[in-house]
Amino acid sequence: MVFRSLALLLCFLAAPAWAQDEARLSFLEFIRKRARGLQQTVAPFKTPAEWEIRRIGLRTKLRDSLGIPLQMPCPLQPRKIGEIQREGYRIEKIIFQTLPGIWMTANAYVPTAASQVPAVLCVHGHWRGAKQDPVVQSRCIGLVKLGFVVLVVDAFGAGERGIGRALGEYHGDMTAATLIPTGTLLAGIQVYENMRAVDYLQSRPEVDPDRIGVTGASGGGNQSMYVGALDERLKCVVPTCSVGNYQAFLGVACCMCETAPDALTYTELDGVLGMVAPRGLMVISAT
Repeated sequence: MVFRSLALLLCFLAAPAWAQDEARLSFLEFIRKRARGLQQTVAPFKTPAEWEIRRIGLRTKLRDSLGIPLQMPCPLQPRKIGEIQREGYRIEKIIFQTLPGIWMTANAYVPTAASQVPAVLCVHGHWRGAKQDPVVQSRCIGLVKLGFVVLVVDAFGAGERGIGRALGEYHGDMTAATLIPTGTLLAGIQVYENMRAVDYLQSRPEVDPDRIGVTGASGGGNQSMYVGALDERLKCVVPTCSVGNYQAFLGVACCMCETAPDALTYTELDGVLGMVAPRGLMVISAT
């Protein structure tokens, strides 16, 4: 069997480019057909009460798909490592505990003399510098200058939390792949840790605990979407350059931090987004 598989692989590699393209398209259509067979047809809900019942069920299934830890939250034990002063705001270098022995690195952008102001949890996407990336920093600076407290965090395995090196590691490949057999996915860890980040924001005296939002782009948009669906303390959810549908994910290169296994058997991304209602939701995309 091994030799036969190897022979088939060599035949494929030796085939002309047009034949390889046809084989890829045939395989993709096979996958899409199987996915359509898995997908359940869900009747539209007719009343808010019907949606509320469905939303509760969706939340349970989504938590199970992502493998989100269900244990009691451990103490945050936040510590400020350093501080940078800027005109009109300061940047605090923070660490806090999300799971026993697991520390999240973060930067808090705090307006000068802030008191009970709204806050934004800023989650990075697939930028190699994670929270340190100039693009991500510019978003935080723009928000703090508008008067928000901004908390930007390094995702599990990224940025200062890199497994192999401190900065520049792409956390969506080996870090994500090695987690799958445990039943706790990288996407689930990200959602849980972002919930702990909300815990931290609510503990800060400068933050209005009832006015917290979340935003991010690319993989950060997916994080925003999932944590926004599952954590009702987030009153405004703004996923950017991330929303499509699970069927489309089958034909493009998608990070393992962006998908929920078996989700197609009970919902599509519109169902995940719908779980935000009646809180604020804004979807931003670009070409």
